Amino acid sequence: MTNRCKKCDAYCCRHVAIVIDIPMFLDDYDNIRWYLLHKNVWVSIGHDDTWTVEFKTPCRHIAGDFKCSIYPKRPRICKDYPGKGELCEGETSEPSYKKIFKNAKEFEKYLHDENIT
Repeated sequence: MTNRCKKCDAYCCRHVAIVIDIPMFLDDYDNIRWYLLHKNVWVSIGHDDTWTVEFKTPCRHIAGDFKCSIYPKRPRICKDYPGKGELCEGETSEPSYKKIFKNAKEFEKYLHDENIT
């Protein structure tokens, strides 16, 4: 375990984030709205304009002290996180996104404000 993880609250282990295609058509936006109709699903737009769908669900192997109970056998994605030159969410107060939607209503307001629909 690195020094950076000793005070960690395992935020990176409490969600699954998948980059999705940038929406281009109304059906794409409707699919994103559908994601947001589900509990514990967020969608964000990153500083680099990538779109991500995030499922707020913890790893089964987070121990009570926020440590990984399978640390020596953890998946490669865990070993490689964060990427070279990147900070994890716990190391910065800056959000990792420029826009986040935690429900369909927030997303619908964004669509209205951006004249997308």
